[in-house]
Amino acid sequence: MAVWQFTIVFLPQDWLDADGDVLSLSAEGTFDASPAWSSYRHPKLEEILGRALSKGKSWHSELTIWGSEQTDDIQLFRSKGRVDSILVRFDLRQPNMALFQQVIRIAQELRLAIVTLETMTVVPRDVLQLLRAAAESRAAHFVLDPASFLSQMESANTRPT
Repeated sequence: MAVWQFTIVFLPQDWLDADGDVLSLSAEGTFDASPAWSSYRHPKLEEILGRALSKGKSWHSELTIWGSEQTDDIQLFRSKGRVDSILVRFDLRQPNMALFQQVIRIAQELRLAIVTLETMTVVPRDVLQLLRAAAESRAAHFVLDPASFLSQMESANTRPT
């Protein structure tokens, strides 16, 4: 993930409604969404995801990519044919407003929740709320003021523990 990309993941809304806990998917700096996807099925999943961006080049047999890894993309990871995760990365250097709108439509149509990886919070399926989350992200901070962002990162990494 590039520093200028704002990243969200989709999770099945039914999993969250059944007391799924987003924080339970994160441990020791990693995020594993596969438990949330274990019972999710939708016959038109790839077709609906593909409406947002054109199909891109994948680097793995169980990964389907739409868009470009350097800009905006949607990544569908599978394991043994089952969904492991779906993430979307937005290039905040040149925000694609249509993609923000499409992500909301996809979430509504597929009954998916939108979760920001940075804060691990669920964002309502509303384009203004998604835009607000992007605007408050580290990626937006970097795009607006790279020097300040890097200075803050350096300070955070040099503090005594």
